[in-house]
Amino acid sequence: MPTETESANLYRASVMVLSDRPPHSVDVIFFHNRSFGDDSGLQDIAATMIAARQARIIAVTNNEGQRYDSDIPYEANPGKTHYKRTLMEKGVPEEAIVIPEREAFHVRQENTVFIEESRARRWETAAILAQPHQLLRTMLGVIQAMNQSGYLMEVYTAFPNPTSWQEVVYGNQGIEEKPRSEHIDDELKRVIYYQSTGELATFEELFAYLTARDKGSLRLTH
Repeated sequence: MPTETESANLYRASVMVLSDRPPHSVDVIFFHNRSFGDDSGLQDIAATMIAARQARIIAVTNNEGQRYDSDIPYEANPGKTHYKRTLMEKGVPEEAIVIPEREAFHVRQENTVFIEESRARRWETAAILAQPHQLLRTMLGVIQAMNQSGYLMEVYTAFPNPTSWQEVVYGNQGIEEKPRSEHIDDELKRVIYYQSTGELATFEELFAYLTARDKGSLRLTH
């Protein structure tokens, strides 16, 4: 059982991430490939942000839906070709879609690759695009990737509003199908577990990062 302090930090972190929005146009949208059915609304947000010049580029994960440690396409998600085609059908110019050269097969790898790509292309601002219940883990992972690489960016969040919580979707790695609301508890368990393994930033690191970001005191390094 989490302590009272741990529960308070989890609540505080969730509220802060879910109330976040880019206050200005960003260089790039980080689009993590989603399990089947769990991408509803995400491409529409990306297309709207690109059309409104709220973002210049959308970066899509480089895989064709393989699960981690598998080479079978479309097991875990529809894949980069599907997402690129869908984004273009929604009006996103092909030149605004970037697929990193390096492949990634789970969120930790995706975060690392997105930060590597950002350093190479000198992107300094970004928005994470995901469903609301996935944003805390993803933001903690991005902060950890930035800390490990030494490349700090202004990163914000974007997500569908409203969200269909009773929509039946597949979960992590495309394995378990159930209403989206029932995936929330799974996500919280992953946050606690991956913080314990050092794969995610701590809540204290999240709070420190958001304070520095919002005060404009991040050191952007190249």
